Amino acid sequence: MKVIDFVTRTDAGISQRGSVSVGDGVTVIPATRGQEISLNLRQTEIAGYARDGSNLIINLADGRVVVLDGYFAEESGAQSRLFISADGYLNEVTLIDGADGAVYAQYGPTEQWGKWSPDDDMIFLGGNEVVAAPADEEVSMLGAGLLAGGGLLGVGGAGAAGLAAAAAVGGGDSGGGGRARIEPVVNEDGVVTVAGDDVDDPSISITGRAEPGSEVVVTIGDEEIATEADDQGDWEVTFEDDTFPGDGTHPVVVVVTEPDGTETTLAGPDVVIDLTPPDIAVEDGTQAVGHVVNLVDHEDGVEISGSGEPGAGIVVVIDGVEAQTVVDDAGAWQVVFDPADLPGGEREAQVTITATDGFGNTTVVTDILEIDTVPHPISINAGAVGGDGVVNFDEAAGGVEITGSSTAGATVIVTVDGVSREVVTGADGTWRAVYEAGSLPGGEYDATVSASTVDVAGNASQTSATVRIDTEVREFDMQGNPGGADGVINAAEQGGGFSMTGQVEPGSSVVVAFAGSTVNAVVAANGSWTATFTGAQVPGGTYNADVVATATDAAGNSSEVRQAVAVDTEAGHLTLNAAAIGGDGVINAAEADAGVLVTGQADPGATVIVSLDGVEHTVRADQSGEWRSRYTSGEITRGVHEADVTARTVDAAGNETQVAGTVQVDTQVDNLSLEDLNLAIGADGRDVINNDVATGGFVVTGTIETGSQVFVTIDGVRHEAEVDGNGNWTARFGPNEIVSGERDADIRVDVTDPAGNTAFIEDTVRVDTFVNALDHAGPVTADNVLNIAEAGAGVTLTGQVEAGSSVRVEVFGRSYDAVVVPNGLWSVEVPGGDVPAQEGSVEMVVIATDWAGNTDRITESFAIDTVAPDTPGIVGYFRQGDGYRNATVETSEDDIGIHQVDAGGNVRELALGVQENSFTGETDYFFLDGAGRPASVPDGSQLVVSGTDPGGNASSTYVVLDETNTQVVDVTNPNLAGFNIETIDLRFGDQAELTLTEAQLRGLSGNSDQVVVQGGADDQVTITGAQAAGQTQIDGQTFDVYTLGNDATVVVDEDINTIT
Repeated sequence: MKVIDFVTRTDAGISQRGSVSVGDGVTVIPATRGQEISLNLRQTEIAGYARDGSNLIINLADGRVVVLDGYFAEESGAQSRLFISADGYLNEVTLIDGADGAVYAQYGPTEQWGKWSPDDDMIFLGGNEVVAAPADEEVSMLGAGLLAGGGLLGVGGAGAAGLAAAAAVGGGDSGGGGRARIEPVVNEDGVVTVAGDDVDDPSISITGRAEPGSEVVVTIGDEEIATEADDQGDWEVTFEDDTFPGDGTHPVVVVVTEPDGTETTLAGPDVVIDLTPPDIAVEDGTQAVGHVVNLVDHEDGVEISGSGEPGAGIVVVIDGVEAQTVVDDAGAWQVVFDPADLPGGEREAQVTITATDGFGNTTVVTDILEIDTVPHPISINAGAVGGDGVVNFDEAAGGVEITGSSTAGATVIVTVDGVSREVVTGADGTWRAVYEAGSLPGGEYDATVSASTVDVAGNASQTSATVRIDTEVREFDMQGNPGGADGVINAAEQGGGFSMTGQVEPGSSVVVAFAGSTVNAVVAANGSWTATFTGAQVPGGTYNADVVATATDAAGNSSEVRQAVAVDTEAGHLTLNAAAIGGDGVINAAEADAGVLVTGQADPGATVIVSLDGVEHTVRADQSGEWRSRYTSGEITRGVHEADVTARTVDAAGNETQVAGTVQVDTQVDNLSLEDLNLAIGADGRDVINNDVATGGFVVTGTIETGSQVFVTIDGVRHEAEVDGNGNWTARFGPNEIVSGERDADIRVDVTDPAGNTAFIEDTVRVDTFVNALDHAGPVTADNVLNIAEAGAGVTLTGQVEAGSSVRVEVFGRSYDAVVVPNGLWSVEVPGGDVPAQEGSVEMVVIATDWAGNTDRITESFAIDTVAPDTPGIVGYFRQGDGYRNATVETSEDDIGIHQVDAGGNVRELALGVQENSFTGETDYFFLDGAGRPASVPDGSQLVVSGTDPGGNASSTYVVLDETNTQVVDVTNPNLAGFNIETIDLRFGDQAELTLTEAQLRGLSGNSDQVVVQGGADDQVTITGAQAAGQTQIDGQTFDVYTLGNDATVVVDEDINTIT
């Protein structure tokens, strides 16, 4: 075998070359409409042609098969053409369909290479020498002879069958009068292939020759069929349906047993069968196997892999992008898509995977590619840690909270200097990690805070920030020598005061306290500090006191050092407890009323002169040295002021010692007010706690002395108010703290000023949190169904609501403000023009707002039927003598009524007997007298046949009967008003004449401004001034349409003589 070259050319002139390989059993070449295919073959190298559906099968002499896929396709376009070319010649192959799938080939005009031709690229200069499958010499020669001609070749099966038949012709004995024995033979040889998706009903036929009556058993694979040679010595078996062998390569074994018992075993062709689609499975990369393509996956290419039939071609298509591969010998396959071809993001894409084996069998599976390359956002609020991005000692002792943001529900790992916390991001996108006291090392350092998270797709996010940890005051000390060498401050030294010095962490502040005085030290840039107490800040007396220095660094950490100091500046001991007057150094109203006690210490038995706000008392110290002086209520001046208090004594040596102080007198509460309730304002201008206020919460404000304590109580709910530095107070009441209802609620403001004085103010406020009454009164109409007549008169809706409320009604897609009278009755008038033509249920929403601003709504529905029924269809009537016995009407679900219009124009309703014919779909209405007996309606009468639907809407047909006294149809009869006549039926009258004006037409029906006139060629309708407006079809009959005046319409049977 050798490679066979071929070339294909599209109808656009684009050529592509290929080849039929030596090892290919079946080669498929696409041959859609408009293709030209040239094979490098001679006629003798082709064993035959066959048709399989839309495909052309070419069987080569060496057993190979070429399939032109879609060659006979029936879609629109030019027919594909087949050529064979060798040795510089080009022949077109014309194919003719024969019976049972046979195809006949005829080789047409020849082109020769060397002179320019548009077919030059279709011509092959050499040949491929396709050699027929081995056979005896006689067969080969005869086969060549049979195939060499240029005429019509008939091929009913594989080419090898033709060769075998030729061999049979060439055999036989060389003389004699008897029939020679027929040597057993199998006609087919080479390779028979049945494979691919295009095989619908697979079958294999094996034929041959043997002595007539011979038993022939043919075996292919596991299947075996027995037959018998006919009288001509021919035999044939067909493997199909249940006898068709399974997939595989099977030798054909034929055992022939002749009538005389001679048994011959023959080897037929090899049969290659492959009708099984290739196996394919996705094992990685898609949603079905739980894979999500994350950012890392995407950056190095999107991979999809799996297993399948070795050698099968794999085509994977995603977003219109195609990737191909071949299943390797181990049954594995993989494709990789460039990241640029498949955009990232958060999305899903359809995956279509097609596996095609070497025989053209295909398997298609679909899956989803789930892509998520978007990691969670993540941030750290480093500046919020400790309130300012610095964690001091107190903050560390209370626990450190670190916050940030990410995707709701995301798990975040927060790490500070190796200490990690795992937290979950809340619904608001905020995460919080808490480091309890002791979990972070103390000291001064910059701590790195890192936060990381990984989404469900495996995308990682990480960020970091720096937080300052400062939990100590460094290098803090104090030195000083108050009182000189002996360490005691005496009277002479007291006036000069003293200084303290020391060292502290740069950037810190130092406050030094001694004997009730505080000094802010001056701190240099290098951390050295100095604090000086004046003589006035060193109290006289005999005592020991500590100098206490407190340092606060930039992070807010504090540290304290102490040094003891001795003071003795008095000839006698004397103290005054000014801060204890009134218990706290302030005399309030209650304390002034009760009187106050001024106390101190002196030498035992010493006389002490005490002065309070200018009032002097003289007392003596007891044996323990304590002295006391009570000032009565009358001795204390009321108001708000600072009162001086002094005590003095003289010791035995005549040294005078005096101590002085002040006491704050505050016996009144100032500036108490209730400014604004910040509530809703009712319709009458009053403050009110309505539903919005009660459920949303509210604040109450006022003023008071700075530093006071305020409690506000409303309706039993008590809250302490916030008081700012200017004395403005605000009390906050939360949602739903005020119980819903309608009542007057007490409000009380209780105040205690810094001195302990108390006061209060009281008021009331209205609580109204709901609309206490809202309803809709009764049905819209008597039957709660709004029909055309009721809608035309307008619709009145009423109900009851809380007095003082406003009401709005939403119905028919519109909104109406109701009229509400003082007792709460409300009403809405809906104009008839606002009511649409429709059938069904209508929803009505009533919305009320009471005086307090509360709203409520109710939703109700009522039925509406404002669509008129079709006019009754008149089938005919029964005439009896000089009258009419009954009328026949198309059966309807509507209620049918019939009125007689007598010759004088009087109208009366007829009693009816009803007989329905379900077969014809018609109903007979018999006219009855007062006793219920049949009675005729006299000549000269007309009929009005009315249909009334369940909503009470009626449409009528005016029936003009065959009358003898006049031909003129009178529709001006005032007694016809109210029948809603929309059809005038002239078909039963004789030469009826009808005249219509716009006013008459509009007066016929309240349902519409249109009338339909039925009749025939003997009738005449006059509608002066009408304009033709085309035609329409009613029940298959053509009607002419006329407009009359302003939107009035007359629809007239085209057979009627119409005058305009």
